[in-house]
Amino acid sequence: MYSVLRSGDAVTENSTEAPSNISAHDADSAISESAESANEEGMRGRWRRIPVVIRWPIVAFAIWTLIVVAIQLAALDQAIEKMPRECPADSLNCVRVASDGTAHRADGLESPLINSSRQEVRREIWLWLEQERGGSHLRSTGESSPDGLYFHGVDRTDFWFFPDDLFAFTACAENGLTRLSLQSQSRLGAGDMGVNHARLAALIKHLETVVWSGNRCDANTDHPGMF
Repeated sequence: MYSVLRSGDAVTENSTEAPSNISAHDADSAISESAESANEEGMRGRWRRIPVVIRWPIVAFAIWTLIVVAIQLAALDQAIEKMPRECPADSLNCVRVASDGTAHRADGLESPLINSSRQEVRREIWLWLEQERGGSHLRSTGESSPDGLYFHGVDRTDFWFFPDDLFAFTACAENGLTRLSLQSQSRLGAGDMGVNHARLAALIKHLETVVWSGNRCDANTDHPGMF
């Protein structure tokens, strides 16, 4: 009888050990969850302790950054191989200045005639876009192109950094001057709030202030490495 009881006692003792182990595991999990919860509460607490005048600018900057990134991803650069023939019909986000009857929403802007080679004119447009506007050159034709020289760059608006395309085509007029066709076009949106017209107006005004060389349109004034 004693041995039976001892055996039963052993069974009882052994049977109580398993729950003890499970309880220890649950305790560890509870401690881990409690630590994570405390960490989260600690982060929230530290964030709440930041003064509101600092918190809101941080939130606003984070939202602005996400919006700007989304805009750039929605309007990636495209490989446009040649000068567009015209703005899309009835477009309210495109302005074209040209002397061939394809002008669109020019509103007083006229196609410039410049006393310099077409290479020099195109190079000046590129430098203006990059240095004055912070834009970048995307595409251009070779200097030996018989019809004219094509330029494609991208400019970005203030604050939201909407990417807009700037196209230019320099060709020779009959009197040896360089005739310039320009087009500024937004990639996103149905309208442009006058940004494209203002951009071309600023470019034409800049070109009017340049002291040109007086070279004929077809003169070879190539600067290696620029295009």
